[in-house]
Amino acid sequence: MNVFLPDSCNDSDLKILQISDMHLFASVDKELVGVNTEDSFLSVLQLAQEASWPPDLIFLTGDLSQDSSTESYTRLIEHMTKLNIPCYVLPGNHDTPAMLTELFETPLLTYQPLLHYKQWLFAFLDSETPNEEGGTLDEAAVEKLRQEISAHPNKQVLICLHHQLIPIGSEWLDSMCVANPDSLIKVITDYPNVRGVIHGHIHQSFNTLVANKPLYGAPSTCFQFKPLSKEFAIDSVAPGYRWLRLTEDGDIHTGVIRLDTTPDNLDQNSAGY
Repeated sequence: MNVFLPDSCNDSDLKILQISDMHLFASVDKELVGVNTEDSFLSVLQLAQEASWPPDLIFLTGDLSQDSSTESYTRLIEHMTKLNIPCYVLPGNHDTPAMLTELFETPLLTYQPLLHYKQWLFAFLDSETPNEEGGTLDEAAVEKLRQEISAHPNKQVLICLHHQLIPIGSEWLDSMCVANPDSLIKVITDYPNVRGVIHGHIHQSFNTLVANKPLYGAPSTCFQFKPLSKEFAIDSVAPGYRWLRLTEDGDIHTGVIRLDTTPDNLDQNSAGY
C-alpha cells in the first residue's frame, strides 16, 4: 500500500522522504563492502516511487558521495531532477559543503540552511567537520536557527542533520556523533514548536527522544550497520528510506520501507571501508 494515499493521510499533511547515505562514486562501477552503491541507490529510489509517491519534498541527509566527486554529485542531480520533486540536501562527513553550495543550486535541488514550507520550518544543519568523521555544529548556525524559530512562533519545526545528535548505543559509531550537541539540545528544549529531529550517518533505523521530542535515524541506501555493536559490523537487513507525514498541528508520523533483499555480494565480514 502507498503510505501517502488518501486513506492514510489528510490533504493538509506534508509528505516527505528522507533518503540518506548513498555513498556514490565518480564511477558507477565502484563498490563499498561489496555493494554497488549506484545500483542500490537507484533500487531504493524506484521502491520509493512504488510505495511512497508522490512526496511533497525529498531530504537527502548527507554522505551523498563517498569520494566527494563532481561526477557523483552531477549524476545525483540528474537522477533526482527526473523526479520533478523539490529536494534539499545537507553534507555528511564524506561530502564537501563548498561543492554542495556550488552544484546544488538548481530549481529542484538546493543546499540551504532553512526552508519555510507551508506550516513548517525545516532546518538543514551542517555537521561536517573537515578531516574528521565525527560531527560538529556551527554555533552561529544554531543561534541563527534560534532566532528564526523565535521570529516564527507559529511554525512547526523539524531539524535535519547528518550526524547523530546523541549516542545510539553503538560504541564505534558513537565516537563519531555530534561533539557539541548542547546548544542545539537547548533549542529543542526551549521551543515547544520544535517537533523533532531526523539524521543520517548511522546506516540503520533508529528512534528515541531528545528533550522529550522524537529523534529518528535513517537507513542507508546501500549497506547497513549492525545496531548496538561495539565494533564496526555490517547488518543483514536490506537498504531503505524513511517516509514522514507531518500534520499542521505538528504531529510526525513516520516509518521505514526497505528493499526485499540485501544487495548482491554484500560483504558482512567487512572490517571497514
